[in-house]
Amino acid sequence: MILKAFGVLLLLLAVHRVWKMSLKLEIYKKGYINRPGPCRNVLPIETGSEDIALASNGIAFISSGLNICRFTCKSSCDPRYCQYEGRIYKFDFNKPNDDVVTVKLPEELVDENFHPHGMDLWQDPDSGEIRLFVVNHRKTEESVEILKYNDESNSFSLVRSVRHKLFNSLNDVAAVGPDSFYAANDAYIGGCWRIVESFLGMPWCTIVYYDGETAKIVEKGRPYFNSVAVSKDGSSVFLTVPSDQQVNIYKRDNKDGSLKFYRSIEVGCRIDNVFIDDTTGDVWFGGHPSAHLLSQHVADADMKAPSQVIRVHPKGPADDPFSSYQLFSPFEDDGELVSASSSVALYKNKMLIGTVLHKAAFCEIN
Repeated sequence: MILKAFGVLLLLLAVHRVWKMSLKLEIYKKGYINRPGPCRNVLPIETGSEDIALASNGIAFISSGLNICRFTCKSSCDPRYCQYEGRIYKFDFNKPNDDVVTVKLPEELVDENFHPHGMDLWQDPDSGEIRLFVVNHRKTEESVEILKYNDESNSFSLVRSVRHKLFNSLNDVAAVGPDSFYAANDAYIGGCWRIVESFLGMPWCTIVYYDGETAKIVEKGRPYFNSVAVSKDGSSVFLTVPSDQQVNIYKRDNKDGSLKFYRSIEVGCRIDNVFIDDTTGDVWFGGHPSAHLLSQHVADADMKAPSQVIRVHPKGPADDPFSSYQLFSPFEDDGELVSASSSVALYKNKMLIGTVLHKAAFCEIN
């Protein structure tokens, strides 16, 4: 009798979990079209533009060629994605009509050893030196590649490759110095088992802080972390939690890198990568209106997934800016222009939108 009652309880819990997950999948949600101004695709990107890192002079670096098949069951992933080649593109906001160009990678990262994901940029305030921090899914391990950019040769040199046992399933990185960063693990296990981890809502995701020598976990206890970003003054850290459709804000200790939870902002969309506008303080996200259509897009490259850009405008006082805020949706697409938007970058009333596996778009903001 006890076993029967226990079985019924497990069944009820499973049904409740399935019901909750079905709500989060937004199965019946459709894509709409909304433009801030004229928009066009950025050529020749065809194999994704997952994340964008912007330098102060308007030069944007774009990661492309994410091997998403390693994050899910092969049966639920279009095999064409497995053929994507890892690249870093460069886009110049000062010459918006030009195509992107491929930046030459260091020799250590060729021969199919480069599969980029999230990125961030650190710029020396005195010399102007640019370092790009890139999450790289190597064949056998996770790493964060720190690359130095040479403008004259349009190439990267490898400063160092950071690998650590705390890097389980890296998604994004946020630089806080020439060698230090935060890294977000979006899961604990890989492959098909990720689905089980997600279904059960296991709180195994972590945020790792690397100070240039050692690494430690500074946040955990959620079922899915995604993107991480640091405010310009280094006092706040923003962390997207797509499954909860929210961004968490933390106060950061500049001495030891520890984080203290501050508040959450509900955005009503499964947000992906985060971009902070240092001029206005606005926080922008690439987002996925329908997780269901996103999964179909992953399973079949010919299927389109809607895209959305979310802008959070703080209205609170200087000491607590996000105590009050407004939400805007300046860009939406049904998947034809860009499918499954994952990132956004702003520069002088111009916007660049990236996608997980599809094209990129450039828009004028009127």
